[in-house]
Amino acid sequence: MMKKKRNSYQLHRSILILAAAAVILFGFSSEAKTVYAQSSSKQSVLGLSNDPYSDTQWYIDNPGKYTKLTQLAAQDITSTQDIDMDIVEAWEAMANAGLGAREVIVAVIDTGVDYQHPELADHMWINEAEIPDDNIDNDNNGYVDDIYGWDFYNNDNTICHYIYSDLYHKNLADPNDNDNHGTHVAGVIAATMNNNLGIAGIASNINVKIMSLKINGGKNGSGDIANAVKAIKYATMMGADICNLSWGTNKINPELEAAMKESNMLFVAAAGNDGSNIDDTPLYPASLELDNLISVTFIDADGDLTGYSNFGKNSVDIAAPGNDIFSTIVGSYSNASGSSMAAPQVSAVAALLYEFGDNLYASNVKDIILGSLKEIGGLKDVTQYGGIPSAYKAVLEAGSLLQDTQAPELSFRTEYNQGDMTVFVDSVDKGGSKLRVVKWMIGEKELKDFEKGTVGTTVVSNQVDLTKGEYYTFYAADYAGNEVAQTYEVIEDTTAPKLSAMFTVAADYKTRTVTVLTSDSGSGLKRVEFMEGNRTTEDFLPADAGTVLKISDGKGKFTIKKDGTYTIFAVDYRGNMSVKKLVVKTTKSTGIKLNYKSRTMGPGDTITLRPVLTPSGSTDTITYVSSNKKVAKVSVTGKVIALKSGKAYITARTASGLTVKCLITVNKI
Repeated sequence: MMKKKRNSYQLHRSILILAAAAVILFGFSSEAKTVYAQSSSKQSVLGLSNDPYSDTQWYIDNPGKYTKLTQLAAQDITSTQDIDMDIVEAWEAMANAGLGAREVIVAVIDTGVDYQHPELADHMWINEAEIPDDNIDNDNNGYVDDIYGWDFYNNDNTICHYIYSDLYHKNLADPNDNDNHGTHVAGVIAATMNNNLGIAGIASNINVKIMSLKINGGKNGSGDIANAVKAIKYATMMGADICNLSWGTNKINPELEAAMKESNMLFVAAAGNDGSNIDDTPLYPASLELDNLISVTFIDADGDLTGYSNFGKNSVDIAAPGNDIFSTIVGSYSNASGSSMAAPQVSAVAALLYEFGDNLYASNVKDIILGSLKEIGGLKDVTQYGGIPSAYKAVLEAGSLLQDTQAPELSFRTEYNQGDMTVFVDSVDKGGSKLRVVKWMIGEKELKDFEKGTVGTTVVSNQVDLTKGEYYTFYAADYAGNEVAQTYEVIEDTTAPKLSAMFTVAADYKTRTVTVLTSDSGSGLKRVEFMEGNRTTEDFLPADAGTVLKISDGKGKFTIKKDGTYTIFAVDYRGNMSVKKLVVKTTKSTGIKLNYKSRTMGPGDTITLRPVLTPSGSTDTITYVSSNKKVAKVSVTGKVIALKSGKAYITARTASGLTVKCLITVNKI
């Protein structure tokens, strides 16, 4: 498609380079013309609004021409009929729908907004939990007197900066901290309809509210991404539905992406004003791939991209009207162009959809907007969806809006992982909108402590590694705003390992073998050692103070050459310790008896011979042998198995040389 030449347009952008924190405002420069308008009784050509400058609003209704207002003149501009967003038709359709009860909040993260402007005063979001001018953070959200939002640029609540004009006898924008850009964006969305002033905002037919979050300021409208992240978290915490981002940066920022992804808001981002393909040179946040983000470039009143409109088949979702957009500025009105003006057009259409119900979710609203576009042929190859919003088609699809009223579900289990304890968090959203964030805090907390998921530590890979047992609170929220918080006690491992030991004496009495059995049901065995002598746990505290035992399947062995007392030590990964003292004493047997002197058996029968040694504490090992292994065989433990008819003697021999026999007679079956 042919693009209009750059020299046919003013440069409608304000670019500020702040290293990695660059923020670009898209559309609205010092060259934009301002109209200092007075009230008028002019009747709108729209028929639905008596606002005197409604004939400038070609994006609402385009009859084939519109009026372009500047400070010096009014100019009639020929345009292409019906290149608009079907706003009038949407208003008419909604007029009979019985709407208006729901408050739809649009966060404008930008410069400040003129909250005193007669077009905007009744459409400003007000923090009802805050008492104005008492210098107290009444709602404990971390911001003092945040009535209309917050000024992150100046870190105070002065969201608009005024200077009195003796010429016009009103407050206008302070040139040292200009808030015209954000005010212009706000007017596109929410300027009051039918008040005999100025224009009508696209969403002014509903109970739309503007939350002003100022991140750009100073003479040049500079700003940084760190404040943008704070503003997004504020808007999420305070319940905004939609977030308009008429700015961008060439630097990717993980914190910005995370803040957007973890928010339940629908984000609308301007695609920029460089005439560039942002598939090749990404611009953020417009180039992010998020389910709750729509990226927007801008067209003129003929449906064409301008020479300054960025594009991108993969990166730019749609276009919207953005050339010659007449809207509010501080204390007045102005004409401006750029993707900054296009983004709020889409935000306003989204606001119309949010009017239809609570517990909606951004990805579904996005799908309806993108699925009900007014197709424009020239946009097919330069945007992903090839059109501009049709507010009328979108509101007709309101019956397809999905609601999720079911809070996510949480369950937990604790596993010990050596020195750490791992809590595995199973989080499920059955309502359809999908999980947006799962977080945790130490201690017993309430739902409000997580501030809509903007505070707390994120649960990564469904698990949290902890160093001590106590109460922890876990939080989950979905994209429809449903949330849950549950407290879970992580039980500390206070149980010492189990230990037992026994020994055997070699047949030649030269060595003794100690067998150690140990287990730990909690954090697991960290170390098992032994020392000669009567020892305490303190003797083993220096690592490897004793001789380390290799434990396999709960069993370990060590060999010694002399009798004596030996101490075995075990410690788990939580520091719980056990000791077992074993007295090793060799006692030769002086007598041996068996529990059977003789036994008659059938083939396949079994018995176990149990020797009784004198004295009772004898440590002699016993060996067994069969005189006829074809008749009966015997194991090393004295288990006899009858094989076939005949007779066999089973001899038990002590290490000291004593023997005793049992006659086994095996009968035929």
